[in-house]
Amino acid sequence: MSIETKVQKRKSKIDGWLFFPPLIFIAALVVWVIRDPVRAGKSMSSAFSFVTNQMGWFFEWYILSAMAICIFLCVSPLGKKHFGAEEPEYSTFAWLGMVFTAVAGFGVLTWTSIEWFYYAQTPAWGLEPYSVEAMEYAALYPIFHWGPFGFIIATLAGVLYAYQFYVRENNDVRPSASCVSILGEKHTNGAIGKIMDALFVIALLCSVVTCVGVNVPTFFGIVSRVFGVQPTFAVQAGIIMLWSILMAFLLYTGLKKGIRFFSNVRVIVGFGVLIFLLFVGPTAYLCNSFTDSVGVYIQSSWRLILNTDIFGKSGTPQNWTVFYWCWYIVLALANGIFFAKISKGRTVRELVIGSILAQTVGSWLFFAIFQNYCIYIFQNNTIDLGGIIATSGQGEAIVSLWDYFPFAKFLFPILMVYGFISMQTLLNGNCFSMAVATSKRLPDGEEPPIWVRIFWSIGIGLIAISLLLIGGIQPAQTVSIVSAVPLTLVIAVMVWAFLKDSHKRWG
Repeated sequence: MSIETKVQKRKSKIDGWLFFPPLIFIAALVVWVIRDPVRAGKSMSSAFSFVTNQMGWFFEWYILSAMAICIFLCVSPLGKKHFGAEEPEYSTFAWLGMVFTAVAGFGVLTWTSIEWFYYAQTPAWGLEPYSVEAMEYAALYPIFHWGPFGFIIATLAGVLYAYQFYVRENNDVRPSASCVSILGEKHTNGAIGKIMDALFVIALLCSVVTCVGVNVPTFFGIVSRVFGVQPTFAVQAGIIMLWSILMAFLLYTGLKKGIRFFSNVRVIVGFGVLIFLLFVGPTAYLCNSFTDSVGVYIQSSWRLILNTDIFGKSGTPQNWTVFYWCWYIVLALANGIFFAKISKGRTVRELVIGSILAQTVGSWLFFAIFQNYCIYIFQNNTIDLGGIIATSGQGEAIVSLWDYFPFAKFLFPILMVYGFISMQTLLNGNCFSMAVATSKRLPDGEEPPIWVRIFWSIGIGLIAISLLLIGGIQPAQTVSIVSAVPLTLVIAVMVWAFLKDSHKRWG
């Protein structure tokens, strides 16, 4: 085969309608930020405020509606329907384990360590900062965001894709493919379908940028402890590109075993650190504090789901709850694909209940130990977290708390390796999903071109570096918040199509 023919074959696997819009988005965003970081930062701040303040109520009702749909799926006759074969592909223990460990990422360490502080510092409902009641809600709010309500939208997406893969027997991950019963073949393959799919790819891109953007400060804080120096912008940019280039190398050389090894190490190290801190730390305090938080959660969760704090005007629901719901929405389809891939043979009810419970238990274990240990450190030591965040950033504030962990000097190198590996597995999974979505429909068993996965890996790195110029975590949050707005419509159409099609097939 000639070189020209090979190139033509490679090009033919790319769907231009889906590949180039995200490419243009990357180029435009990077150039815009680099040309004037200050102005870009102000514009992003305005976009963040507009969506969270003007549309916050919408996202709260949207998540509550998703919860209502999942409850309906469980209690209705649809709950007994199987996805494909009668016998599950994986044992229940193995299946729950895969969902359970999916939350063992670096991001959960970031938020377990610092999220509670923002609520204690600026509590909702006009509570006195750092008061007993404020601290109770500070410990509650994170497990609310990382609990059943937070995981509901990805679980619903898992149902949609499992139905697509195993009942309709269509392995296409593009949203438009599941909407034929609503859009019809003409619109599914036409402009409407292309727009839906392009929004999915852009949202997926933004979700990964948010993951990288909020975790980078924490990772650099760890690096400063391990090497004794604060990384410069050049070093930070270099580390981000190293993530991208290393992943590109692994993809190019086909080292799937290496990627799988990284994923296994991530899970072992993450839960290993948890067990270590539980037994060498204030064990009774950690258990008592978590128990108390769960009690407050049971009492207050339904109040929080529709909280806008319209009279207290703390901004907590807008800055945090709405952000999380938007972030989970843009992550939903990619996570849903993963849940669907491992759920062949499961019933609808099993997928809904098992997915929500396993994710909740997995994340709450981290909050039970990391969050409550950090609160314990804050209450028993003099640490000006607010001042550190204002002058040195969130990452430095987090490692300032971790300085008080037992054997911290030995833990920091372990956490650095854990953070680096977590970024690798994050990039691999999402770059693969983006490559599949932007390639032409692939035959069963065929993977997208490696160079496409490499391209998206590097593209994500470039966006993350450009956002470093603005500083803070809000720019990374904003890209997900803005992209969630149109994606809500895409997911709504997918749900509508599922309910219509399943009624015909399952009765």
